[in-house]
Amino acid sequence: MFDADSTAFEIFPWNRNFETGIEKIDDQHKVLVEILNRLAWHFASSASELDFGHILDELLSYAAYHFKTEEDIWKSVLGQEEMVKNHHDGHQLFFVQIQMYRSSNEPEEKVMGGLFDYLTRWLAFHILESDRRMALTAKALERGVPMSEAKREVDGQLSGSVSVMVSAFLEIYGKLSASTIQLMREKMARLRAENELAGLQREKIDAALERQASDHERQLQFLAYSDPLTGLMNRNGIVREIRSVMQQSHLEAESVALVSIDLDNFGKVNARFGEEYADRLLGLLAKRWSDVLAQGGQLARISGDEFVVLLLDSRKVEAQLHTMRLTAEQPFVLSGDSVSMGFTAGVALFPHDGACDADTVLRQADHALFRAKQEQKGGWLFVDASEQRQSAERQLLLADIRTGLADNQFWLAYQPKVNMRSGEIIGVEALIRWDHPVEGMLSPIHFLPALEHHPLNIEIGEWVIEEAFRQMAVWDSEGLHLDVGVNIAAMHLQQPGFVEKLEEILARYPHVAPQRLDLEILETAGLGELDKASSIICSCEGLGVTFSLDDFGTGYSSLSYLKQLPVKTLKIDQGFVRGALSNEDDISILKGIIGLSHAFDRKLVAEGVETREHGELLISLGCYYAQGYAISRPMEPEKMGAWKDEWKTYPEWSSGEKI
Repeated sequence: MFDADSTAFEIFPWNRNFETGIEKIDDQHKVLVEILNRLAWHFASSASELDFGHILDELLSYAAYHFKTEEDIWKSVLGQEEMVKNHHDGHQLFFVQIQMYRSSNEPEEKVMGGLFDYLTRWLAFHILESDRRMALTAKALERGVPMSEAKREVDGQLSGSVSVMVSAFLEIYGKLSASTIQLMREKMARLRAENELAGLQREKIDAALERQASDHERQLQFLAYSDPLTGLMNRNGIVREIRSVMQQSHLEAESVALVSIDLDNFGKVNARFGEEYADRLLGLLAKRWSDVLAQGGQLARISGDEFVVLLLDSRKVEAQLHTMRLTAEQPFVLSGDSVSMGFTAGVALFPHDGACDADTVLRQADHALFRAKQEQKGGWLFVDASEQRQSAERQLLLADIRTGLADNQFWLAYQPKVNMRSGEIIGVEALIRWDHPVEGMLSPIHFLPALEHHPLNIEIGEWVIEEAFRQMAVWDSEGLHLDVGVNIAAMHLQQPGFVEKLEEILARYPHVAPQRLDLEILETAGLGELDKASSIICSCEGLGVTFSLDDFGTGYSSLSYLKQLPVKTLKIDQGFVRGALSNEDDISILKGIIGLSHAFDRKLVAEGVETREHGELLISLGCYYAQGYAISRPMEPEKMGAWKDEWKTYPEWSSGEKI
């Protein structure tokens, strides 16, 4: 079977021109782009409507989180300016527009085409014009420029050539939407033909059908690996060649080059002479370029007016491109008239540690081509592989995590939660650790960030819940009865079938009361629709499981969460606790959170109690439950019994009085 996740196309390639200069917003824009590209691939690959709907829901959920983050930033800097309100209204209109597409009665193909055209154009405009305007205004105010002058300054910056650039981007990305999805579908068709060919080669053909099968195989070979218009290889053919090169041993770093080429103004040729003559030009150009190709080089036409050149000696790239340019500039006679062609190219060199497979190298060359078309049309650009290298490193880490999970390299440490005044142990929090065979003991900061927005995060989450129940059963057999809190990502909580999966785990441990498990929700911003999240929580509570909001007071937590989510406990983020001894603002925040917990009748647990003084302060403010180094560091489960026997609260805590 072919791998539908190995996409060689992106409906919305990221470009440095999309950076606003505000790191948090830029990072969130990249996540939106990644989800949109994945959504397009699922649609083009004819995945199930259910999968497509889930990814669209993920896009809308993350968009809501992103919009809230943006609006908080703009409000903090720009206050109640009209542009802030207009920005908010634009966000709301986005959801209205998506709902219109979802409820449309038009044919599916037409609706999906319109949806992706809208999403790509909207996202490009959202970043390039709307967010950039807000960011530039905010930066001007931070420099001390008055608001009226800041607006005029930004209007000047975003007019003229910049405005033309934005319009060009919108046009390019709008066209990219339809053409990229078509290319995705073409790749799927080619891969299916390749799979059919592979299947045919494995079959035992009866002697009477041998000649017929041989003819059929040749046809499939041509369909799978060749471009019928030019006779060159197609994308599958060049991918096969790249893979063959990569399998060679002792290749020097960046000794091989892959060049992605796009003809300049080919659309005008098509419009002027018609499709038949335009196709003839492509055939003639392919013949010319094949004749001047460097020894050992390979040429492919991968779609439309896009070509790829594979050179075994990267030192020949400049000479090869100059030769191809001179050849293309020689006139082509079409319908009694002459035409010359130019092109723009992007170059990726390999092997290097950010190019581990053929599709990755193709993506790098395509990204370089895209940048070249924006920055130096008619020339060529060598790719900066730093982003691809980071992506490759993440994929390696994810593969390592999968291996670690299969080989039982992960384990849970437990940190006690206590009543500081009485010393009563109210439970423990399970904290994952990785006993890596090479790197040694790794804390979550070294591997959990790589799992964000990845399905492997769900596998890890399910393992943690299962392991927590297993450990509670072991402790029970030893006469040690402890409740356990487990962190759970918002993405995991909203995964279809979460309640049923939790019920299966509970059934495997019938002697461990479900009430002893507390799920501490992380990334509350990712919860999306609170009604849906509340329904899932209620279903889980129907099984007996309880819930907490982790790191309360940070991120996207708000009164709406307290009102709509039926959680039992709030956990104060450790950042507020640690800084409270020297920061009056943190003390004010602590008082506010404690007041909210009382007003909404929620239990309150403070994280980050590292010293006796931290505990005294919290007790004086009316917060009695806590965890932190002053109580205990996270420990191996085997040490919990001995720690419990020796634990006593501080005398200063037991005599503390609320102020």
